[in-house]
Amino acid sequence: MTSTRRYSVLSVLLAAFSATSILGVGLALYVGLGTAYENTRNLWVMLADVDLTSVQRTMRERMDEVDQRSNWVAQQVATGALDPSFQYGWNNAMRALAAADIDVMAYGLITDERQFIGYNPEDMSVIRRTLPMDDMLFSELAHIRGPVTNRTGYPRWDPYFNKTVLTSWVPLFNGGRYVGTFIQYLSLSNLSDSLIRGREDLPGTPFILIGGNRVMAHPGLRDWGTNTASKLINGANIARSPIPLPTTNDINDPVLANLGKSERIEINQDDDHQERKGIQLSGLDLNGKYNLIVTRQIDNAAISPIIIGMHFDEELFNDEWQRLILASVLGGVVLVVAIIVAIVVSRQFTKPIRRFAAAARAFEDEEIAMTDMPQLKGSRIREYDDAARSFNHMMAAVHDRERITSLFGKFVPPSIAKKLLASGTDSGVLPPQQTEATVLFVDIVDFTTMCESLEPQQIISTLNDYFDCATRIIEAHGGIITQFQGDAILAVYNVFDDLENHADAALDSAIALQKEIKSRTFEGLSIRCRCGVNTGNMVAGNVGAKARLSFTVHGDAVNTASRLEQENKVLHTDVLISESTRILLSDPSRVIKAGEVLLRGRHSMTELYTVAHQIEP
Repeated sequence: MTSTRRYSVLSVLLAAFSATSILGVGLALYVGLGTAYENTRNLWVMLADVDLTSVQRTMRERMDEVDQRSNWVAQQVATGALDPSFQYGWNNAMRALAAADIDVMAYGLITDERQFIGYNPEDMSVIRRTLPMDDMLFSELAHIRGPVTNRTGYPRWDPYFNKTVLTSWVPLFNGGRYVGTFIQYLSLSNLSDSLIRGREDLPGTPFILIGGNRVMAHPGLRDWGTNTASKLINGANIARSPIPLPTTNDINDPVLANLGKSERIEINQDDDHQERKGIQLSGLDLNGKYNLIVTRQIDNAAISPIIIGMHFDEELFNDEWQRLILASVLGGVVLVVAIIVAIVVSRQFTKPIRRFAAAARAFEDEEIAMTDMPQLKGSRIREYDDAARSFNHMMAAVHDRERITSLFGKFVPPSIAKKLLASGTDSGVLPPQQTEATVLFVDIVDFTTMCESLEPQQIISTLNDYFDCATRIIEAHGGIITQFQGDAILAVYNVFDDLENHADAALDSAIALQKEIKSRTFEGLSIRCRCGVNTGNMVAGNVGAKARLSFTVHGDAVNTASRLEQENKVLHTDVLISESTRILLSDPSRVIKAGEVLLRGRHSMTELYTVAHQIEP
């Protein structure tokens, strides 16, 4: 395995791949970088403009629908076709509005007592609330001025709805007599959601401003409403009052906070798309980063002026990407050459790695103790040669250790065998410990009588088949079998291996074992078994002579489990558990009371429980 000359894998791979990588990257940087800024910037401006145009159209359509609804109600009241004082007719008219796919949070009538009596269009539930002074002022002014067309209030944060709202109202007159004010509450919170939806993985931050510096929509508006706006609500009177929208300084967006310091950038307007005209592009140098801001001002809105926009970090349009197309062609050629070189070199230098991987897969074999381990060949690469030699030594050691563990585990519980091997001593002794654990004691019914009619070999074969089945079930639920006592099994849960729900695990083992035994035979024989389950404090450790030890558990809790198994004869049950186990079950209703008995060695009656439902195979 020793070679006359060896090379470092690091030096070989660096020499082969660094040359091709540096050549490829160098050519790409030289030819391709620095040409994409203008085209990329215009592309993102166009995409932002599409988003802004969609928001503008949506806002206009929603406001048009609200205006038409308000004017219709005012016209119906003015002609006498609709009378707010006629409750039946008014309610029917409101339901008809809801059926027309209404797009508001609430709508209804303002009375003279500052009360709003309205409806939720989703389920037509009645809403009654005392109006904030702003909304009441609209009604009182309308009462004085006389009939006017639909009016729109200034957007604000409404604590009652816990959303950004826009009010649309119209006074109702009949024959010159004021009969109330019809008001609609339009949610603007979903404007923020509309701006964000579909852009979660895209760059850019969208926003809508009103009045120059008030934020109507922004990704951070939701957090502001949840945190800052909620702190302003300190009582019922304040809760009824509207809260002004946050300013650009309140929304935790440095670009918006410094929007007035941005410098306008001239761009070409598309004359073929009149709806997209009026877009503006600005630049802002902030903390060493240059930001691009795309905005459009809406002058004909009911609550004008409104500014909708989006801002980007200039890093998105890095200058180096301007020659992307040419760089990609040259880079592709270099990449092909690099791949060919890499394949040739890799095939030569990865053979030892492939051999190493094939040998390492032997670790995945559950029967590693019975498998002949492959021996790795040496290599002229120093690291490969060292790794092969170390791997061969390691596999030999692991093979021997697994054989020892496998053989040891046939005579003691596997978990105990692993702890003894890991202890680092040859004493074979584990420190004794006292713990609360659950004991499962299992015994075959009338096995002594059964043995009288069986041959010795059949008895042993039946027991081994039965013990294989029971061991698989008990260990699958986290139990440790400490003893096989004739035809009986003593298993413990939560000893040495921490098991949080050890009471449930023991009961589940007993139920699973009963189901399995009732559904099959063992070497052609049908058998039955009884189970006793008890929880309590016990001492676990090694006992015996210095030359021969046995792992076991001691304590009254162990004896009680054995006695519970015997009480199955008296109570005609298959599984009995103690009160100490029942109270630790995650679902105590899984068991029912089976009776009270006087256990041997006890001075008072003991309540025993069995499974609540009959165990079926």
